[in-house]
Amino acid sequence: MARRKRKHGIRIVAAAAALAGLAALGWIGYRHFERQPAPIRASADRIDPANEGRPVQVTGRLTASSVARDADMGIEAKAAVLLRKVEMFQWRERCEHGAACTYETAWASQRIESSAFREPQGHENPPMRLVDAHFAGADLKLGAYAADPVLVAAQVALADHPVRAADLPPNLAATFADANGALYAGGDAAHPRVGEVKVSYRIVPLGEAALHGVQHGSRLTAE
Repeated sequence: MARRKRKHGIRIVAAAAALAGLAALGWIGYRHFERQPAPIRASADRIDPANEGRPVQVTGRLTASSVARDADMGIEAKAAVLLRKVEMFQWRERCEHGAACTYETAWASQRIESSAFREPQGHENPPMRLVDAHFAGADLKLGAYAADPVLVAAQVALADHPVRAADLPPNLAATFADANGALYAGGDAAHPRVGEVKVSYRIVPLGEAALHGVQHGSRLTAE
């Protein structure tokens, strides 16, 4: 009987310890959450020094003093940010455990390293001469704040920006062809070959926008 009471007492102590542990974890989680302040709604009209280093949410008008321009391609847009996406048609390897590898072609925005393939010969991917990039209009602002282009592109809805080969400088217009609002460098866009490239664009439009970030001086940044 005494042994049963001792076992019962041990179970009670263990349960109490477990509850205490959960309570402690809950308190730690609460304190961690408490340390993450909600963004302060800040005016876009002026910079409040009291918000320095703090997360803020700002609603205002995105403006820029010049167009956003991709100097490599000669493409520009009256936008806050112009985003270039480059894809190359290339080999991709699929290897099942204990089975032979298979090879297929697909569009990818980053070069697939074919030298690491189990059978690289006959499946070589050439280097990419053009890569993804973004270009901001000069003096990009959200109201009184200087806005980080990366922050803007991550938080504001993007819009397609169709382009044509006729928009390019003559030396590039001879290389690219139109492909449903994108640019295609190669033969037949309907039947691509390995190494052929297509380039498309999207923009962050100017105008009303809402951003949340951290206030550093007059800048609004991701951290």
